[in-house]
Amino acid sequence: MQNTDRSVVYWNENVTLRRFMFVSALFLGWLCCDLVAHALSGPGSLEADVWESVQQASGFTIPQSVLKWLPEDSWRLHLYTAYSLPALGLVALILLDRLVNQGKTGLPWGITFCGGIFIVGGAILDIAVTVAHSPDLELEGNPYIRILLDSQHSLTFVYMHALFTQSLYITLFCGLWIGFLRHRQILVETISASSPRNWIEFLKAATGGSHLSIRQWLLPIRPSEAPIVYHCVWLTALPIVFGVSLLRWYAAMEWFGFVEPTLSTRFYVVLHGVVSTLVLYLLALWRLYRLSLNGPQESNSLEI
Repeated sequence: MQNTDRSVVYWNENVTLRRFMFVSALFLGWLCCDLVAHALSGPGSLEADVWESVQQASGFTIPQSVLKWLPEDSWRLHLYTAYSLPALGLVALILLDRLVNQGKTGLPWGITFCGGIFIVGGAILDIAVTVAHSPDLELEGNPYIRILLDSQHSLTFVYMHALFTQSLYITLFCGLWIGFLRHRQILVETISASSPRNWIEFLKAATGGSHLSIRQWLLPIRPSEAPIVYHCVWLTALPIVFGVSLLRWYAAMEWFGFVEPTLSTRFYVVLHGVVSTLVLYLLALWRLYRLSLNGPQESNSLEI
């Protein structure tokens, strides 16, 4: 592996990667806390006797002050999170752009276009059929659009907020897809550096564990046994991107009445998208690795 690649791959040497991961972790953590608090404080939230059963089963006592806080004030956190989405998305997009530009491989335009169409097409179709069926957004299920509407914001403000936010996150998803394609040669070179001899060794290298034993890879117990974060970025980001994009296609089909709008089915749709993308991701890296053994020019191809 070249020195320029080491400065991209390793956590201590890549400040852009550290900043992007910090902002992403902060955003996802905030979003999860907000959605959990909103779900617990909304209609149908858990009753006191259910809380007691959960506490007895887990052995963890939930302070009553927390339970009292949730129903009364969690909507404020939910509203502030809705306000912050454009700013957080913009910061993440700027950092992602810097990370993408660290890649050194040209884009295979055919597969780049296909991935972009899947991401952008699903989002645009979902938005278009939502507006067509509910111009006043009263039937919209997005919790952040709902909180803006329920807080008496004007429909114009909600539309502008949603348009800007959706544009940012569609661009962010496309950026992650392009980022993987730009970084694929570095990923292959890090895998090749460990010279995997079988599928297990390849999986270790592809998931950032080439320097770890089997036990350390499967059950890390020390910080030094953690996988290389660089590999985990693409391994995690791409399944999320295409899992969510598949859900948006499915949501559009719900509006057309082609499928049933059930929560369990939506979960399985996302799960299918995540697992399928993960499998295709590993297969693509495996093929690129095998091609790299025959010569550097062939390894730049991603036609699968």
